[in-house]
Amino acid sequence: MNNDKFIINIDVEGGDLAPNSVLKGSQLYLEKNKDVIFNLYSRSEIIHPIISNYPLLKNNSNIILTEGFISGDLKPSESMKKEYRNSSLSKSIHALKDNKFQATISSGNTGAMMAYSKVFLKTIENISRPAIASLFPSKEHPVCVLDLGANSECDEKNLVDFAIMGSIYYKILFPNSECKVSLLNIGSEELKGNSVIQKTHEILKNQKIINYNGFVEANEITNTKNNIIVTDGFTGNVALKTAEGISKFITDSLRKELLTNNFSKILTFFLKKNLKSFKDSIDPRNFNGGILIGVNGIVIKSHGNSDEYAFLNAIGFAVKSLQSNLLEKLKNENR
Repeated sequence: MNNDKFIINIDVEGGDLAPNSVLKGSQLYLEKNKDVIFNLYSRSEIIHPIISNYPLLKNNSNIILTEGFISGDLKPSESMKKEYRNSSLSKSIHALKDNKFQATISSGNTGAMMAYSKVFLKTIENISRPAIASLFPSKEHPVCVLDLGANSECDEKNLVDFAIMGSIYYKILFPNSECKVSLLNIGSEELKGNSVIQKTHEILKNQKIINYNGFVEANEITNTKNNIIVTDGFTGNVALKTAEGISKFITDSLRKELLTNNFSKILTFFLKKNLKSFKDSIDPRNFNGGILIGVNGIVIKSHGNSDEYAFLNAIGFAVKSLQSNLLEKLKNENR
């Protein structure tokens, strides 16, 4: 094996469209990049009948056989039972326990992913809970939103930790940024929000290591001067799914309208490049891949409904995380 290549552990069975979306996305990555070796975690009866359909991937991967299957509706507590400890999700995360210079990607069960990561990898010192952080497209600059689904309920300590981790993470990705932090709320007024939001607001106002900029509303996420937006996992995941749904509705509606008559079809032909640029700017697949920030390992959560193109981008994000030595920088900055 080439030691100059990054090792990416792939949960082949995770996700609504797995395993083919996962394998095809991995092959698509290899068609343009030669900097990785994949460890493919899967049951024999799932991967062996189809791996020959992806010859480039087959020649640049190790197949690691697993047992059991983590379904999307399995509770995190159930996933910790012995019968699931040799599943593709479990083993692909466990692989990071003794090798922090690899990354693991899964489109599977978020709760189980969180549970395995906390048990096998542990959290970074001084961090109460990990959070899923991802970048949203915005008018002025990318916006890091966390948590996007790892913790459905959070207290003020968790949200303050998210603000600190988000700031460190964003500064690593964008060194020249001001790293302005805001709390997602139902209004910008001082008295808006529940008790947890209000308590977090008061703590962050007195945090000297945080460039806190107050509240932000959901309709401002794509047009804000803030760089990091902090929320609980339930709210963050709803915001993410809403944004994805609206993006799909806009692109589908636009495509339908542009094909209604010959004139619009001709216009579409001449505006093809502009329309593609517009579609790419709001396509959630281009921003696929949220990092489980706060654990001792690079664990990437790909959307559950990721197709091969979305999974391809999740792999690219994992490689960038390893290239930038993200984990060590996060741990060093948090001391």
